[in-house]
Amino acid sequence: MNECDLQTARETVRRLFAAALRAVEPASAVKLALTWHDGALIVDGRLIATPQGVHLVAVGKAAVAMTHGALEVLDGTIVSGDVITKDGHADDVLPDRIRVHEAGHPIPDERGVDATSRALAELESLPGGRLVLALISGGGSALLEAPRDGLSLEDFRSTTDLLLRAGAPIDALNAVRAPMSRVKAGGLRATAPDAVWITLILSDVLGNDPRIIASGPTVAGRSDPDVALAILDRFGVRNAAPAAVITHLESDTARPGAGATVDDTVVIIGDNASAVDAAYQAARNDGIEPRIVWTAVEGEAAVLARDFVELVAKAPAGIDLLLGGGEATVTVRGAGRGGRNTEFALAAALELERRGLHDWVVASLGTDGQDAMTGLAGAIGDAKTPDRSRAAGINPEEALRGNDSVTVFEVAGGAVSTGPTGTNVNDLYFAVRTRRPVQMNPTREG
Repeated sequence: MNECDLQTARETVRRLFAAALRAVEPASAVKLALTWHDGALIVDGRLIATPQGVHLVAVGKAAVAMTHGALEVLDGTIVSGDVITKDGHADDVLPDRIRVHEAGHPIPDERGVDATSRALAELESLPGGRLVLALISGGGSALLEAPRDGLSLEDFRSTTDLLLRAGAPIDALNAVRAPMSRVKAGGLRATAPDAVWITLILSDVLGNDPRIIASGPTVAGRSDPDVALAILDRFGVRNAAPAAVITHLESDTARPGAGATVDDTVVIIGDNASAVDAAYQAARNDGIEPRIVWTAVEGEAAVLARDFVELVAKAPAGIDLLLGGGEATVTVRGAGRGGRNTEFALAAALELERRGLHDWVVASLGTDGQDAMTGLAGAIGDAKTPDRSRAAGINPEEALRGNDSVTVFEVAGGAVSTGPTGTNVNDLYFAVRTRRPVQMNPTREG
């Protein structure tokens, strides 16, 4: 593969990724879900009166963008609100009647606890007849937090960090944190039990279970201490977990929050499948023949990468793009810099090299633009990535073992930096053929 082929393939990945992000842009998704008609709100086919106005609660990485979408439809009707989002995600200006809070993610911090306390107080004081519009997106589990009695923020932080380092997926993380929290598993919704609630969700959870996304703050709960303890055992971190957490889970009969009532509406407005489909259609429009080979895949990043390259090796001659969606995990064994997406891309590059697949590039990209703490969305690897790394004095095999994938892409090229995208619907996987195989022309008759 020459430099021109490589650059073209990388540009193709970036262009298709941009198309996928546009399809799950939070403000647009919210606007499509809401209709204001003759003094009432229409959501999911239901006509809902709002005589006392709307109180807004937005939580997650996409909270600000989702709020902008709601304001475009309901600006004069939204009378109050709280937005809790990740650091660096609140640059846009919102009306003074909506309070904006930034907090830590993926490890919760004191700012998130303070913001949650203020949001709860506001909900508790709502007048009768007020409608609550909850806008939920990925990251909400860490950003929205109120520890139960006997637990501290540090207990949450330590437990979250242990599970992340052990490679626990988001549903496992949330299942452990739910019985430790007053706002998860319907707890937020229980704060204003007499209000009518509408929840719009931008899903970062494969399968789109609203009880798992952001730990289900507005829906009937999945809060089971026994399940939480079993997960700590499964990932081998029970003995390292804070004593207060184990004591709480062993003795607690944490009841789920009030959850959804007959008056509540819960709608998924965007997900990973939507992003994959958008990339597929963009490729077709560009004259590229795509194939979706994965949906909702999960597993260890390096293992998934090798499986993906196996599919690349078997790709028919007429297919120039393989697409997939899902979210990998990384079991941290080293002290390097990396995330699930850069680790996937590095493992894929090494497998492309081993198999001699020089006519493909493979990319793994996070739709939130933030692959762990790397500052990258992910990376694009090819069969020459390892050689370029070695030439710069970095052993790619050692880097993979030490979870130091970012260092490889810094010297070998292929890192993808988008900054915060404002959305969050898991990860996308791309394999782009850099040149089409030569095919014999059919023999003409006569």
